[in-house]
Amino acid sequence: MPPTNFFGSAEAEDGEYDEDVPDSFESLLDLCKASGVIPSLPLRWHYRSRHEDLIAFSNHEFYDSGLITFPGAYESGPDVGVRFHHANGVYSRGAGRDNRIEAEAVAQLVLGHYAAHPGRSLGVVAMSEPQARAIEEAVERARESRPDLDAFFTGDRLDGFFVKNLETVQGDERDVIILSAGYGPDQHGKLSMNFGPLNKADGWRRLNVAITRARYRVDVVASFTAAHVPDSDNVSRQHFKRYLEYAERGPAILAQRVVAEVAYFESDFEESVAAVLSGWGYDVVPQVGVAGFRIDLGIRHPDQLGRYAIGIECDGVMYHSSPVARDRDRLRDQVLRGLGWELHRIWSTDWYRSKGDAERRLRAAVEAAVEKHRVLAPAHPAAPVEEPLSKVEMEAIADAPDRSWSVPYRKAEVRLLQSALPEMHLSDAQPLIQHVFMQVLDVESPIHRDQLYLRTRDAWGVKRLGERIQANLDDVLGQLRACGEVLLDQEFVFRRGGAVVVRVPGDGVERKIAHIAAAEREAAILALIGESPGISENDLVTEVSRFFGWRRSGPEITSTLGKDLRRLSRERYLSADLDRIVLLRDGDRPGGF
Repeated sequence: MPPTNFFGSAEAEDGEYDEDVPDSFESLLDLCKASGVIPSLPLRWHYRSRHEDLIAFSNHEFYDSGLITFPGAYESGPDVGVRFHHANGVYSRGAGRDNRIEAEAVAQLVLGHYAAHPGRSLGVVAMSEPQARAIEEAVERARESRPDLDAFFTGDRLDGFFVKNLETVQGDERDVIILSAGYGPDQHGKLSMNFGPLNKADGWRRLNVAITRARYRVDVVASFTAAHVPDSDNVSRQHFKRYLEYAERGPAILAQRVVAEVAYFESDFEESVAAVLSGWGYDVVPQVGVAGFRIDLGIRHPDQLGRYAIGIECDGVMYHSSPVARDRDRLRDQVLRGLGWELHRIWSTDWYRSKGDAERRLRAAVEAAVEKHRVLAPAHPAAPVEEPLSKVEMEAIADAPDRSWSVPYRKAEVRLLQSALPEMHLSDAQPLIQHVFMQVLDVESPIHRDQLYLRTRDAWGVKRLGERIQANLDDVLGQLRACGEVLLDQEFVFRRGGAVVVRVPGDGVERKIAHIAAAEREAAILALIGESPGISENDLVTEVSRFFGWRRSGPEITSTLGKDLRRLSRERYLSADLDRIVLLRDGDRPGGF
């Protein structure tokens, strides 16, 4: 990254920067490359990131997907990847040129990190020098209430805590990085599109450096979202908008070819091994990885959500005979084991010539890996059980113990004698449709109407719901409402007399927020507030998202849960102060229908 005197120059005094003024000079690397005399050899293997989400954005946006990256042993979890925190801060456009509310939020994240993960290093990167100073001051104030954490704020150059701006962070790396945008709506609610050094033509380089400093996780803290930044011809600003969107929504926003492509088995050999593993009851994922290097088969751990128990490499006879390939594999194995993988390699010759022996070795390796990670300490330790002193500590309480107020989701299994079924669109089918509706509702009420119709379609064995079938289903549902058997609240169908049960993912069902009734969402919200009184709105949204199995709190989730909170506040179930939420009633919301 070309060095500049960006934050020391006079033009930075008012926080305004001319994006058309180039940096004072280019890097030595660029001068050497431009000479045409010195050959260039790019380094393509990426080692730092222990989760591919940390490098996937840069690999796609800045390196043309040319980096070879390695998948970590954790597919998901609260302590890996990229997370977005909306701070609701205000940017001081006058003397301060900082965002004090956002700085306080960062300080609470810092204390929460060391309380929950004392063994992991931490650094903070601010997009401006004034914001870096504001964060340092906020951390100092926050530390006064936690003298037990003083040992983490040392001057260790390699692993100690730091707060730096974009210009000074190059070369640093930490287990976790907090990136504070600092900029945001001012006192009048106006958001300027001036993002300091990121407005310059090569600002994307600074962004790339900042977001690739972490080994495990990046926490992005901002007082605005990607939706507030209009598309721009300024390339660097557009990259920043894209990264905010990436932090909010995850890798799905990247190009199809990099992160959204469907992974298939690459050979009949792999498919044969996967079939055996599936027959033993394991969840098998083919071609684990985002870009560069993939693991042929990943086996999800049956007890640890988000973790792979073991990776299986399936190699053919020609690969087996190549010494170059074997040497390369030794290096790859070293990298993968450093990322937490257990590995087992199967040669196709062994599999087909001595399948029984190969299966026994495979089964022993898988069972040993599962047992090893079952007895190890949890990968994502919970925060101390003491009364939390900051909102972020409450966020760090992950993988909560058994909750008597929730149950795993159960999916109704309805079986019909296919040979005796009338056509689904005929009136003759209505009594049987009614029977299916009630069987599904007995198990899954409340259920979204679309899901109820899909369950009925599957029981009938038809492939699609045409207009005539849809009309017949609507007619049956109307009849059940008329006779009082069911109630319809917006798009959700309730079994009369049933109770609203709060359900976590189970039985292969992972529901979107649009498929969870407001009554069930609100019951979960109230129960989680009861577990963490004083929790903030942002932290509560994160906890509710984790509870329902959503990896990220995207705009739809944040908006919907925000409306739920305000409705509960208006109805006096919880406090009006959404920065520190407490229950106002001991009783639950009405649950009978």
